[in-house]
Amino acid sequence: MSRPIPLLLLGAGFSRGAHVPALRGLSGAFRVAGVFSRTRAKAEAVAGELPGPVEVFTELDRALEMPGIEAVDVALPILPASDAIAAALSRGLHVFSEKPIAESVERARALLTLQAPRPDQVWYVAENFRFWETAWRVRELIASGEIGTPLLCHYPTLVPIKSTPWFQTQWRREPGYAGGFLLDGGVHDIAALRLMLGEVSHVSAFVRGVDPALPPADTLAASLQFESGLVANYSVSYALEPVRLTPWSVVKALLSGAERPVRDRFGRKHIVGTHGSIFFMHDRVELVRGLKRTVFKVRSADMMVRQFEDFHAGVRAGQPIRNSPREALHDLAVIEALLTSARERTVTRPVRLEDAASLPAVVGGLT
Repeated sequence: MSRPIPLLLLGAGFSRGAHVPALRGLSGAFRVAGVFSRTRAKAEAVAGELPGPVEVFTELDRALEMPGIEAVDVALPILPASDAIAAALSRGLHVFSEKPIAESVERARALLTLQAPRPDQVWYVAENFRFWETAWRVRELIASGEIGTPLLCHYPTLVPIKSTPWFQTQWRREPGYAGGFLLDGGVHDIAALRLMLGEVSHVSAFVRGVDPALPPADTLAASLQFESGLVANYSVSYALEPVRLTPWSVVKALLSGAERPVRDRFGRKHIVGTHGSIFFMHDRVELVRGLKRTVFKVRSADMMVRQFEDFHAGVRAGQPIRNSPREALHDLAVIEALLTSARERTVTRPVRLEDAASLPAVVGGLT
């Protein structure tokens, strides 16, 4: 492997559990030289989990001036992340940042203009769903013609978010950007849908807020038309009451014949074609053609490790990266179009990077 990339880690919250283990396991590819956090104790704790001398910073500008670094890993809340990305891109540093690409398509486009004069500068927007092997298996089955022409897709996402660590972060509970969890989590779903089914041409959506603790809204139901002509129903809610599950409770439910309720509780996905159907969820794919049912158990992989490996190959070998800012912008553009559709009661076309306008195009009103 080529020489390690000297890296500055920005953020000591989410990164500690998600990025640090991957970076520690890829010590031949990356050398974390510094850690930034506004809270020194948090930065020191993360630095202590990394090999070699790691400098600690509590001021972003000073951190970005650290000599010898070639890249930054931005794992900050959405709004300050955009500012940090802008500062890093302006300094000519390679950037690995968390999704979403920015808080809005307009801001994302502004950030892309900073990268444009430096074609060799790699900006990697992490999106683990583009490394979701289940979605790739579904994509392969569709491409091989196993279900004929895809017609419809049912894609529910049901998340009792208040039982997860993400709800504990204050900036997510008081978002300063449109959509709240519908944006922050929604880009994952759109990335998977685009990976399997192609580009989205038009959307129509309804949004509501059920739980006051999940502003500005927590539930969405939408129709997405893809360029292929396929129509998908995308429904998502983060307002479910927390459910305490243990491995034994799930096994017990399945043994008692409750397989369908367990699956449906967390959103079993379904694609219908002219010659068959695909059902999928987590690491399981079912292909149904007539009376024949074939089950594929998909091998799971450490998606964070694979993303850092992809980033390293982009920086050191100039290889194409899977999680480009273009892909991330188009994920965000679909979410932004869904929110616009719900607000304006319109059918809306998501912005494309090549579009002259930076706002979603309204196609027609709903009566």
